[in-house]
Amino acid sequence: MFEVNYGVFSVFVALLLTEVIGAVVLLLFYDAARSKVLGYAVPIWEVTGTFAAFWVVTGDMAYPALLVPVASIFAALLTVFLVLLVGRNVAISFGEFVVKRKWLDAKKLYQGYAVSTVLLAVSALILLSALVSGAGILTNSSPLTASFDLSAWASSAGSWLFLLGTILIAVGLAPVFFDIRPLAGKCFAFTLLGVLVSILAYYEYSPSLVSAYVAIPAALTLAANLLYFSRRTAAVVVNKAVFVAVLAMVVFSLQGLVYPDFIGQSVPVDSLTTTGPMVSVFFTVTWVGGALLAVMVGAYVYVAMRQSRLPASAG
Repeated sequence: MFEVNYGVFSVFVALLLTEVIGAVVLLLFYDAARSKVLGYAVPIWEVTGTFAAFWVVTGDMAYPALLVPVASIFAALLTVFLVLLVGRNVAISFGEFVVKRKWLDAKKLYQGYAVSTVLLAVSALILLSALVSGAGILTNSSPLTASFDLSAWASSAGSWLFLLGTILIAVGLAPVFFDIRPLAGKCFAFTLLGVLVSILAYYEYSPSLVSAYVAIPAALTLAANLLYFSRRTAAVVVNKAVFVAVLAMVVFSLQGLVYPDFIGQSVPVDSLTTTGPMVSVFFTVTWVGGALLAVMVGAYVYVAMRQSRLPASAG
């Protein structure tokens, strides 16, 4: 059950990361990269949100005892996340239709989408790093309560390394994902450094989190960048469907960070897993819903690929 639910989570995170990569490029090189980034982001952002909702629903079915406590502990952070999510959705939705209206134009709206997406990713990374490490999660024994303290989270070196590693990887992979060849060679160092910093973050959390299995996500991440240097393999890695699949495999291979224990390796995941009739319901909903979402993602990625082949003026 964990593997299936974490698989859905991996696809959601992979899609979100591609949007973050696009948002970074959009902020740094708006005029040069607008057509390539928006050709992908405009059709895919709804899929990302749908996968997020799908994962929350299936996650609640798999771990019904977990959702309310997590929502209570991270109430403030989740509120910020939801506000940014709404802002992201509104900005890109209006950006598709507004050309110029007084001071508001498409460029400002798309840059607003990019800023919201980056901040959305940062808030999600803070939450994920806390669930992995337990940093910032404060507990009282009498009465038994738990809360999240951002300053306590920030006092951990691993927290900042976790954020920095992901940001560096996103910057390093951006030219590959959007096929910006002049920047690819310069940005490989960011990918390599991001992988090393991420591994250091895991070690800072707990040395037991760094094992031989870490080589799998590290190798896949670096391969996505290295394959771009050869024109024979570049066509494969710039394929959006292939890239998303590789990212999903990277996230899926990191499951050791939260399984079998999470929150600083103090809470066993299996102790929270649902039992009884809900198990069969979970698998039915997940497989049927997953199949429908797979068709949806395939259609959207196809549209994105067709958009990327259009002349820049058509973007």
